[in-house]
Amino acid sequence: MGRISDKTFSLLVFAQRALLALAFLFLNIGQTLHLNAFIQNGIDIGLPYAHIICTTVVVLTYLASLLILFGLTFRFATILMILVALFSGFFFFAGSFNKVNITGVLFAIIILQSFLVAGPGKISLDYYLAKRHAKNNKRLTFR
Repeated sequence: MGRISDKTFSLLVFAQRALLALAFLFLNIGQTLHLNAFIQNGIDIGLPYAHIICTTVVVLTYLASLLILFGLTFRFATILMILVALFSGFFFFAGSFNKVNITGVLFAIIILQSFLVAGPGKISLDYYLAKRHAKNNKRLTFR
């Protein structure tokens, strides 16, 4: 079996990153459209400061999803998304009889962890900025 090219691998990493980020954005749009119900759910389970925490979860999910999508501060965004997923899984699905929810959270964490190990790939703003930074440093060093 042949080895895949570097360009193909980069495209696959980008596609995987984009699909996961879009999935989180899609879920987040639902939370935004039903923000009052999301906050009420937090109140019902006894979450302290539910208004602030639930709104913060929505904003952080948007932020992390967009950062992951564009590959900017990728590892920070991935860790942030893992923490949001852990928090949501712990508070909103703990003790739930619907095991699909907690399984979804665990799958998201597993995928995010693999992103953390693999990195953003060559089709990302992090890669572009690092390459540009190295080029600028090379010019300064060898003048």
